[in-house]
Amino acid sequence: MPKKSKLLEKILSKPAPTSFTIRELDALMKQCGCEKFEGGRGSGIGYYHVETKRILQFDGPHPGNELYRYHVKMVIAFLKEVGEIE
Repeated sequence: MPKKSKLLEKILSKPAPTSFTIRELDALMKQCGCEKFEGGRGSGIGYYHVETKRILQFDGPHPGNELYRYHVKMVIAFLKEVGEIE
């Protein structure tokens, strides 16, 4: 499993990466204190930050498994909001 620092470095790179996968996001979010849950219908994905009780939810990418740039921006904003990155 990749280290949190390497995953953060990758997701924070400019311009926003288009090769950040759901698997990498799962690893990063777990290391940031989040639990994953699947949405009720379709390709919904969600993460629950245990300490702050904040939730990040979005429709997963399809047909591939690489996040779109707007997903990456949502994840960065969420991690800033919960205090995992500055």
